[in-house]
Order: sequence, then C-alpha cells, then structure tokens
Amino acid sequence: MTVDNVFKSVGYKFISLIGEGSFSEVKLYSSLKHRCNVAIKIMDREKSPAYFVEKFVPRELSILGQVNHDNIIKMYEIIEMPGRRVGIVMEAAAKDLYKKIVEVHRIPECQSKTMFSQMVSAINYLHQAGIVHRTFCGTLTYYPPEIIMERPYDPKKYDIWSLAVILFCMLTGQVPFNAASQSRLLILQQKPLVYPKDVAFGEPCRELFRAMLQYDPPKRPTIQEVAEHPWLKN
Repeated sequence: MTVDNVFKSVGYKFISLIGEGSFSEVKLYSSLKHRCNVAIKIMDREKSPAYFVEKFVPRELSILGQVNHDNIIKMYEIIEMPGRRVGIVMEAAAKDLYKKIVEVHRIPECQSKTMFSQMVSAINYLHQAGIVHRTFCGTLTYYPPEIIMERPYDPKKYDIWSLAVILFCMLTGQVPFNAASQSRLLILQQKPLVYPKDVAFGEPCRELFRAMLQYDPPKRPTIQEVAEHPWLKN
C-alpha cells in the first residue's frame, strides 16, 4: 500500500507535495477528521542514519507533543506505517516565510514588526520551557560567530542571532552578512552592519540589530529583553 493510500484509509486525501528534505518529505492533505487541510511530515526510518532515528526523531516528536502556543505549529497525531515509516500530522501553514519574502521582496516594517513579535513570543515560550529552536545544524547564513569558530555555545544566544538575521531578511529582502565561505562570513560579522540605502531604518530598529548581533554572545539580550525592546513595544 502506498503512503497516500495509507493516509486515505484513515481520512486524509492527498493534495500536493510541499517540500522534501534529506530524510523526509512533507505533503499537504485534506482532513475529514480535523475539517481542514493538514501538513504531514513523512519520515523513513529505514533510509535515515541511526543517529537521526535514535536521537532526533524521538526528540522532535516529544517536543511537538508537549508545546502549546498560538505561534507554534500544532501536532495532531502520529501515524505509524509499514516499512518503519512515520507520519507526523500537523497544522498546515499557508506558506513559509522564505516564500513570502521571495513573493514581495521586502515585508513592510509594520507587518514585519507584527510577524517578528509572533516569532519572539514563540521563542520566548520555548526558552522558558528549556527548549531552543536551533541546534548545531542549520544554514551558514544564520550561524553566529561562535558556531563558525566551533566554540562551546549558548543555544539561546544562538537563537537571538538567528532571529536578527531573519528580521533583517524580512525588512530588506537580503541577508545581513553575505559570504561564500565561513572565514569571509566571520570577517563580515565583526564589522558594523551595513544597511541598504533604499530602506529606511529608524534608530530603535538599528539599536535592536546592534544588540542582537553582538559578536560576543553574553552581550546579546535574552529573548525576554528582545520582547520588551522599544522597537517592538511601539
């Protein structure tokens, strides 16, 4: 029985493929049970490395099962399938942030502030629960200096740096530090942030970037301090 037929037998009708990763794929289905469309992440344990199956999958399922926040995708159920495959049924988002930025190029400051506040609220909730969003894996663009230099790091301060990169992308349509190599990226991260000339940045916003993109991790604000920053309060 195919994956789609397995899900069809329990009330899910295939709509489209959303995305694919190294060890999984995500598909969009309509759901009679939940009366909405859902995203199902399908992971194949047979094709995945042992460390992924034994460590990352159980941890992901455990975290998804315990978190409950308006700005975090909800998990509805887990479906075990033949061939050591597992389907994680989750709330479906209209689109991801990257697609939104590609679509409009730049997200207006007022809208960016609203969306960023939602992200900060979600990360604040996770940090208070002892959960961090980023691990050692990730995309080079979002790496803080301590990760590039392979030093012991505070994952909460890693989250702060990555959030600043995301905000910069939302407001400008480009990354704050653009380099093809880790060594070049590290050099750029030590220099003052360069803002596009055709995008207006008020001082409260610039001050927030200076704080969150501190080269020295302990000098970066906590997520609670970010939430209380004047740029977001306004």
